[in-house]
Amino acid sequence: MSEKTQGRRIRIKFNKNNLSLWILVGIILVASAVLTIIEPNFISLSNIFNILQQNTALCLVTLGAGVVLLSGNIDLSVGNMLAVCAVIAGQLVVEGYTDASVIIITLLIGLAFGIINGLIVTYSKVDSFIITLGLLSIYQALALILCNGNNVYLKGEFSVLGNYKVGGEVPLLIIILAVIAVIMVAVMKYTKYSRRIYAIGGNEEVAFLAGIKVNIYKISVYTISGLFASIGGLVVLSRIGQATPAMGGDYALQSITAAVIGGIALSGGRGKIIGAVLGGIMLGLITNALNMLRVPSYYQYMVLGIVIIAAVIVSSLGDRKK
Repeated sequence: MSEKTQGRRIRIKFNKNNLSLWILVGIILVASAVLTIIEPNFISLSNIFNILQQNTALCLVTLGAGVVLLSGNIDLSVGNMLAVCAVIAGQLVVEGYTDASVIIITLLIGLAFGIINGLIVTYSKVDSFIITLGLLSIYQALALILCNGNNVYLKGEFSVLGNYKVGGEVPLLIIILAVIAVIMVAVMKYTKYSRRIYAIGGNEEVAFLAGIKVNIYKISVYTISGLFASIGGLVVLSRIGQATPAMGGDYALQSITAAVIGGIALSGGRGKIIGAVLGGIMLGLITNALNMLRVPSYYQYMVLGIVIIAAVIVSSLGDRKK
């Protein structure tokens, strides 16, 4: 030990900004260990891949919802946007469009929905909760109208995205989620765009006075949300082989819950986007555990409700402390 360091107390600095993420990772690890003791098959590679694959759509939608929350807004329409995109994609598949054209058209539709949402929220000057609640009903009606209230069956087509395994082992969906998550984490950590989103979420008026084009950035976060909703629709459609008008019903609440569990504040301006993915995985872990333990579905809804209330309370306490 050198003379300069002799007698000094060595201190390890812990980043308090990442505390919620570390707590969530710890909860996931502890829960996994307990569930493995109860059910040894839980920790099997096939079950881990199954959990990730089943929750890829939720994690993707949560990424979009998380960006919206960081800006100090909310998007309750993501689930029904997902359903509309899935219905449209399913009809395109049935009509004989190639997989590539189905994906491109669906992504463009998701972007268009997101832009529309952003324009209405931004220029109406009405609380985003109310606006997107109304849009939720509009998209639900649109999904029903497009398919006349009937399911769209693919008969084995368009299944590569949801069922293909790279190397015969790793599901393609997991790789897609990992790539998108890495890109989003990089964007929301290292770019000027992310700093402005956090500034708007922290205090929109101050951000405006600082010269940030608030309206453009608010529209952009809803555009991102619409894009991820459309990707989620393609994922669910490919996995289950059909599109139903009601398939997105739970995604709005679950995505917001997952984002809040991951440490993103409901009031905006605080949290890490990687927390959105971890929150989605945590919800998937809970659902998978309840299924393996053969807990009836109606009790599962009760557990989900408790998780939602707990997540909101924790987020609210964090906002008060801030």
